[in-house]
Amino acid sequence: MLFELAITFATTFMAPLQNKQPSAKTQVIYVKESKEPCTGVAPMECLQIKGVNDTDWSNLYTNINGFKYTPGYRYKLKVKITSIKNPPADGSSIKYTLTKVLEKKRISSQSAAITSKKWVLVKMDDTDISDGKIWIEFDAAQKRVHGNSGCNSMMGGYTIAGNNITFSKVAGTLMACGDNTVMQREGSFTQHLGDQTFKYEVVGSTVNLIQNGKTVLQFSLQDKGGNTGSSTAITNRKWTLTQINEGIISNSGIWIQLDAAKKRFQGKGGCNNVSGGYTTSGNKITFTQAMSTRMACPDADVMRREADFLKQLGGHTFTYTIAGETVNLYENGKLTLQFTMEEKTSDQHASSEEDSQWAFIGSKKWQVIKMNDATLSNSGIWLQFDTDQKRFHGKGGCNNISGGYSATKDQIKFTQGISTRMACSDAAVMRREAAFLKLISENTYHYDVADQTLNLYKDGKIVVMFGMQDK
Repeated sequence: MLFELAITFATTFMAPLQNKQPSAKTQVIYVKESKEPCTGVAPMECLQIKGVNDTDWSNLYTNINGFKYTPGYRYKLKVKITSIKNPPADGSSIKYTLTKVLEKKRISSQSAAITSKKWVLVKMDDTDISDGKIWIEFDAAQKRVHGNSGCNSMMGGYTIAGNNITFSKVAGTLMACGDNTVMQREGSFTQHLGDQTFKYEVVGSTVNLIQNGKTVLQFSLQDKGGNTGSSTAITNRKWTLTQINEGIISNSGIWIQLDAAKKRFQGKGGCNNVSGGYTTSGNKITFTQAMSTRMACPDADVMRREADFLKQLGGHTFTYTIAGETVNLYENGKLTLQFTMEEKTSDQHASSEEDSQWAFIGSKKWQVIKMNDATLSNSGIWLQFDTDQKRFHGKGGCNNISGGYSATKDQIKFTQGISTRMACSDAAVMRREAAFLKLISENTYHYDVADQTLNLYKDGKIVVMFGMQDK
């Protein structure tokens, strides 16, 4: 009806016997809360409009001058409709100008409601599915989808237009699972979903995806934050890196382990030791900025990959999923890091590794080369460790110093340090000695050993760095 009025109006304006253009027509129209795909001179999205007495919405292939459209709101507008004399070949012959916004009403979006939920597959074609292993979730801001296709993690993009939903570039991890039935079902699901457009229908807590009038996939709507991941399942196990972004990695030498009690992680970046903190909340995991030793390794590719890994991990929050023995870390709906889980190193092996490490520390002399932010050369401050007696002794720069210590694989605790009472002539040396004794006495640090340095950390920052010397 609206367009009949517009055409009649335009015809009247263009009548050959009329020399004078009549006044514009004022009309009340509604503008729908969402646009729809349409094709004018090129594919585009059109406003949906209708008159007061119209039932169906129609495409508006032009703009309404003076009107600022916000998706999610339905408008009632008073507009002025005028005919354009000699319009361009690819342009509209009708001009709409806003006179007044009569009503602006927020319309709750069904698509927003369903994309805030977890979709669990319950039926594919004519086959009922009850194990809950296939599910997807949506990131509305990024227009991304992620989930699990039964064995592997999957991800992709999506768009919604009206009651149609289109999935695009659906991909998944490539883990081979032992159950052939699960693998076959996974293949069928990804084939059904990938690069396809469906009409969606919501019935209570069920979503039906329909093609050619037939329900192809049926999902149950559930609240997010279900069993996409379990923090107890990922802690106290060794994670070995197998993928960074799009790059598959074999024998990377990059791994981490999570200590649930201390909320700390430690491992290898491929060359250097790495460590830091982490927190979990639901299916989210946040890593603090990662620390590493500073050993330079001869393989430039290993060093670059280590730097990339630390950049991707440290200071980031991920959504994690578990698929068998695989942990997938997603950021903004994209698979960023993938690990294979292994049983954590046994206590016996860990103890042996710790003994070996301290045998090495005890065989060397360690001279202070950095204290807080100050780099020192020829400081005259050094320590040696007696691993049998759990004692240390050395020089503070002027006086002899000594004390006790206890250590685990990654922590060292010093007792109160004692020193001789010789007064040295250089006041700066005396101040530095006092500062060093204060740093180590009755303090606990995380530590690691690189090829040439012993490093003590507090709150993620190197407090003391020792350079290695032969005794």
